[in-house]
Amino acid sequence: MRRRAGLACWLVQPVYLVVELLVAAAASSAYSLRDDTISTLGQVRCILGDGGVVVGVCSSGHAVMNAGLVVFGLLRALGALLLRDHFRPSRWRTAATSLWVLSGISSAAVGLAPVDQYPGVHALVATPIFVLQPLAILATVGAVGQGVSAAVRSTGLMAGALSAIGSLGFGARLGQPTWGGGLERLALWPAYVWLGILAASLVAATRPAHLRRTVP
Repeated sequence: MRRRAGLACWLVQPVYLVVELLVAAAASSAYSLRDDTISTLGQVRCILGDGGVVVGVCSSGHAVMNAGLVVFGLLRALGALLLRDHFRPSRWRTAATSLWVLSGISSAAVGLAPVDQYPGVHALVATPIFVLQPLAILATVGAVGQGVSAAVRSTGLMAGALSAIGSLGFGARLGQPTWGGGLERLALWPAYVWLGILAASLVAATRPAHLRRTVP
């Protein structure tokens, strides 16, 4: 049961992208996936100009966005704790579990501290995620070892590399008017997609041999 619950926590992670994209689609036309940060979608207040016209970005789905950050962050952390005993004992397992728990809690804290309401707290809890998540992906690749296919391990290494590149790029562009959102998503999205791939692979591995294909 622990394994199934942990796999479920990670299997649903790609759904976070759907939530974010739906909230972005509902935001004011000024919002740009390329240029505006994810945190902007969680802003509670809209700035109104003359005649009640919205100035800048207004996110009508801010409650959904912030709730999504909390729920999916906690699910990542819980999944790591539930699956810990199912990975081979090693320093990789300890590192992967710790990194996912810390990054998941940080992500949840981001949702509880909207950037326009608590800017200082928001920055404090958000910053570690860009270091923790790339490391968490790579540590998990080491933790699962030969328990998954070479293809899953390879995509994990690729996801970790893309996440690290995105984090560095986002840090370099922080405060700049363009590409901040695109680089932030490059830093964070690969983790959510790969956790779904990993969980699906582990689910398939638990099926009876006559119901599953041989994986490379």
